[in-house]
Amino acid sequence: MHDKIKRYQFYNRSRKVRALQFDAHSSTLFFKVIPFLLHCNYPDLPGFIDDPDCKYGIYRFQPDKFLDSSLFRRYFPESTALSIKTPSPYASAPYIHSLKTIGSIGTIAQAAKSDCDYWVSVRYADLGEKGQELLARKCRLISEWAEKKGFEAYFFLMDIKQTRENKFASNAEEESAGSALKLLLKDELFRTHILVAGKMLLWWLIPPGLSHDEYLQHVRKLVANGLNMENYIDLGYLSGLPRAEIFGACLWQLNKALDSPFKSVIKFAYLELLLNKADTLPLFSSKIVRMVTFPELLPAEEPHLEITAIDPYLLLARDIVAFYQQTSAVHKDDNLIRECLFLKTLEGMKSQQKGPQLQRTMDLMSSWNLLPAHMEKFLHISNWGYNDLLAAGVEVHNYLLSTYKRLRLLIAAAEQQGVEHTITQRDISVLGRKLFTFYENKPHKIEYMRSLSRDIMCQKAITFHITKYEGKIYFYAFQGEQSSDSIRQNTELQIRRETNIITLIAWLVVNGILQKSTEIHLAKNLLQINLPEIQALADQLIRKFPLINFSKITATELLKKERIIQALAVINFLKLPIRGEKVLHSSIITVNNYGEHTIHHYTTLTQLKNEFRQLLTRHYVSRWNHNLEIFIPTQPEKYYIEEMIKK
Repeated sequence: MHDKIKRYQFYNRSRKVRALQFDAHSSTLFFKVIPFLLHCNYPDLPGFIDDPDCKYGIYRFQPDKFLDSSLFRRYFPESTALSIKTPSPYASAPYIHSLKTIGSIGTIAQAAKSDCDYWVSVRYADLGEKGQELLARKCRLISEWAEKKGFEAYFFLMDIKQTRENKFASNAEEESAGSALKLLLKDELFRTHILVAGKMLLWWLIPPGLSHDEYLQHVRKLVANGLNMENYIDLGYLSGLPRAEIFGACLWQLNKALDSPFKSVIKFAYLELLLNKADTLPLFSSKIVRMVTFPELLPAEEPHLEITAIDPYLLLARDIVAFYQQTSAVHKDDNLIRECLFLKTLEGMKSQQKGPQLQRTMDLMSSWNLLPAHMEKFLHISNWGYNDLLAAGVEVHNYLLSTYKRLRLLIAAAEQQGVEHTITQRDISVLGRKLFTFYENKPHKIEYMRSLSRDIMCQKAITFHITKYEGKIYFYAFQGEQSSDSIRQNTELQIRRETNIITLIAWLVVNGILQKSTEIHLAKNLLQINLPEIQALADQLIRKFPLINFSKITATELLKKERIIQALAVINFLKLPIRGEKVLHSSIITVNNYGEHTIHHYTTLTQLKNEFRQLLTRHYVSRWNHNLEIFIPTQPEKYYIEEMIKK
């Protein structure tokens, strides 16, 4: 038993070291500073709750070892929390039994923009309803503080008893559509977590392959042999996954894919691998526990890895690629899986260009046949042309949608045999709404492009080009800084063509192609507008309509009635002749609470005023409510336009 605990502790440390090698600053924040803030409550520290009923503190936490005085001063130079003249800020009776990360932290999948999801294991019965609310508020305040530091950290308060019984009706449901993921959520926790502070999971000391009764019997045996259960938390056991849960997981993963689809391919492929197994689906967490604490149970053909080489993300990818290579129905997607894995790995590699971790990772991926067929091409993805990026994004979206259809057929066949899916109608509505928002075509909607991710699609530079053909004016956007001559020679660099420049700029912004960091240039121009005015409109759109993060749109919002929440009116941008009430060209861009953007164009002042009236009466959108802004480029008639609008 002692050897198994030591192996686990060594593995957990190695995961922390890997995260530290990736980014020392974020690791310090995630593994030292944030746990410290959860363990104390003091007025001049982030997360302070001014209420004696606030429950906080982490079991077995030693604050001085986590955050020494110099590190404390670096983050909180003005704080008096550690002064000998002040009362101790630490919890006298801790309420957080275990603090763990869940997800990509400390694996090859960690990226510079990876957020940190914390699983906060507590006992609701000890906290009480008010205590739960106050601790959740404390976590939110810490999240907000971390965000100001440039890091995303999210906390999910999870009741130990509910987790053990696979009930996730907690505040995690808002983010994860709770009924869609139950055992799969626990599987992800077990196979990916890093213990940050508090009690170790008992799961690491229970051999895989047991029935539920055998698991209970084994726990009793451990206690009888002297294991002190006060030092561990029992979150239950996983022997397999019922097919009933897969449909909800498919829907959920497809929704997660909307923000950055290539990152979701591995998880989606995992679902296909599971669904092609027996009625009770073996989970990958079982393999991880064998490798870490029960190596004697590994099959003879399974290579025994050094503990420091056990990467749950990489090992899962190996199994998925092997499945796709051996299964004729999906063999065509084998290389796509490896391409997406490589792209995800590249995000982490960027910070390890000269480190030994990069070479070890590459060697492992090569020996396991995980590298894509055209690896050199993907190493230089930042130099790809727009059309290549778009083609790759379409391929990934097509894979996700076709895989979803295949899985749905398998699920439908199971339903005919009496197997019901576990996802609730509420969550089907929530997740379905997100899919419709992204994929559905509607009149006047600014459609979302099917890209690899909006981070990858962001352009360093965009050149606008305005031409006239057969009496009609066209507006183009090209990659990079171009001239009229270079555009004629590099037509493949065209991103998009529109007959309205406001529509073009709005589409570029909504899809993340044009962002704050993008340099804007203007080549050929037949009109009165100039580059500073194009830049000003782009800046206004970027500020008014930040990129939609679909995973952050709450279930509560998606179940509400559709309503417009922000609007921007652009008036006479091309500085065309104005004829009072009869002719005034304008456009209004809006976004609703589901994340859909629309654009409408008007040719008269009456039409514009009618739309302003509709926005106010139907959606409470107006300048007085600070959710409607008006943009008028500099022109001689600007004051006249403003006065007309006011009347």
